[in-house]
Amino acid sequence: MKLVFGEKVQSKLIEKRNDADNAWGPAWQAWRQGDGFVLEYDSGDVGGHYRRLAIDAAEFDQLHADGGTFSSIVRNHRA
Repeated sequence: MKLVFGEKVQSKLIEKRNDADNAWGPAWQAWRQGDGFVLEYDSGDVGGHYRRLAIDAAEFDQLHADGGTFSSIVRNHRA
């Protein structure tokens, strides 16, 4: 990366698409890791900490099909 003063540079958005091993949301990602699945999300804490949860295949499939299930999955793991 080269820093150039005086020129406006617009960064390019990297599009993240769901595939067989990954599911993406606005501030989270779920992926296949070995024989299981992991969900990592922005905790909202000061300093931008991320949290990771081990999730099962059914929860991964829910996230893959409908990202709106993210909140309920995180709540279920906190209970």
